[in-house]
Amino acid sequence: MIKRNKPRRLHPIYILFPLFNTVKGLLPLIIITLLQGVNWAELNGYIYLGILASVTLLMFLGLLGWRKFSFTVEEDRIVIRKGILFRDEKTIYFGRIHSINLEQPLLQRLLGVTQVKIETPGGNKKAEGVLAALTDKDARQLQKLMLSTVDPQAEAVLQNVEGPKDQGRSLPEVHDIPKLQLSAGQLLLAAATSLNFGLVAAFIAGVISLADDFISELAPNLYSRLYEESTSVDPSYTVIAIIAVCGLAFAWLLSLVLYVIKFSGFAADKQEEQISISYGLLEKKVHHFDSRKVQAVIVQEGLLHQWIGFAQIQLQVVSSDKMERLMLHPFMPVKSIDSVMACFVPQFTAAQVQAAAPKRAYFDYVWKGLLITSLLCAVIIYFFHNQGLWSLILLPLAAAWSWSCLSAAGMKLENGQLTLRKRNLARITYYMRRPQIVSMTARRTKGQQKRELLSISAHVLGSMQAYRVFCLEREDVERVWDWYSRSSKR
Repeated sequence: MIKRNKPRRLHPIYILFPLFNTVKGLLPLIIITLLQGVNWAELNGYIYLGILASVTLLMFLGLLGWRKFSFTVEEDRIVIRKGILFRDEKTIYFGRIHSINLEQPLLQRLLGVTQVKIETPGGNKKAEGVLAALTDKDARQLQKLMLSTVDPQAEAVLQNVEGPKDQGRSLPEVHDIPKLQLSAGQLLLAAATSLNFGLVAAFIAGVISLADDFISELAPNLYSRLYEESTSVDPSYTVIAIIAVCGLAFAWLLSLVLYVIKFSGFAADKQEEQISISYGLLEKKVHHFDSRKVQAVIVQEGLLHQWIGFAQIQLQVVSSDKMERLMLHPFMPVKSIDSVMACFVPQFTAAQVQAAAPKRAYFDYVWKGLLITSLLCAVIIYFFHNQGLWSLILLPLAAAWSWSCLSAAGMKLENGQLTLRKRNLARITYYMRRPQIVSMTARRTKGQQKRELLSISAHVLGSMQAYRVFCLEREDVERVWDWYSRSSKR
């Protein structure tokens, strides 16, 4: 049991971490060596002795690291002490903690332990505090113990909000807040309609990077042979089309599988002001944070999701990963978004945009897309001649897509909340309040200046990227700029 003011060590399994991490780094070399065949009888005895010495050294370093690593939970802080040659002592005050995450990466899950990550707004690339190996019971108890101390600054977040924060709707009582979950059918439908090719590309790139080591060792001339064989044949356009369709089908299927693995067992719950989100099949993650410290809410509607009336709700919180947004729900009916936000993040309101981008901004939206599409069509026509003329159909499609992006762009300022909306591939709506906006920028080109257009971007704490919308009415952007500037001076 974890008690206050009493130093504690990690789980003894932490002693094996240096050994496992070293084996993980040498895994490609080990597999290549085994595949090439090893005559164990001819190996020199010194090799066995060297392996045994290395394992012993790693185990000894793991033992020293385990003995020198300790953490103490005090009344208002946690103190982490570690280091073998050089001692490092880190103090984290509970008032600075934005979230406490329980994770089980593959190594921890295989060993039956849990990793605790303590996130603060320090801007580090890694979490401020990491306890790599605790039992699940101790990890949850530690999380509860640290969160039991009330943050004295938390109430100020809502007190500084300008205007009534929940006008026009009544907030549910704490005991009425539902627990959000995904059934098996909802998970499969969400996976089938997500089309997350970015996740697929990252997975394939990782596999290729890992497999490249094996290919270069086992078949050093494989790439050159494949290139020669592919250039020696002249496949028909039908074969090319079939290959392209099969490639897209494989990418869609892989996207479905990766989505199911990532969000399997999804659940989101709220107790008083604390939100807990858990998901993951192979690597389980549990995020626990104060709802009052959410910096922004992002509602993203993919192409198919928007067509069937669903969206995903993401929360921007302070994290060591500046690109990370916590998923409040990956597949939520659009009509339920307002009630879900009222339950989990009542300081935000699901408002509809009013100040839409004017029609005269269409040129600013369309010219880049038409230029890129025209160059692509020229390349296709050059290689495929008459058959490549079919690519010209992409030009009106690009123009229609630009019009869709223009129609989606807009913003709204009401009751101290700024709402921005735009479209990339998906339609994205950002909700942010004045206390969380750390910077704002308004820009325009010479052409936009003549057409009285301005682009606006806002940056909140915990996000590396700014939330921006292009080419809105100048007077609408100036009104938001005056609101932000006056609030900053006050």
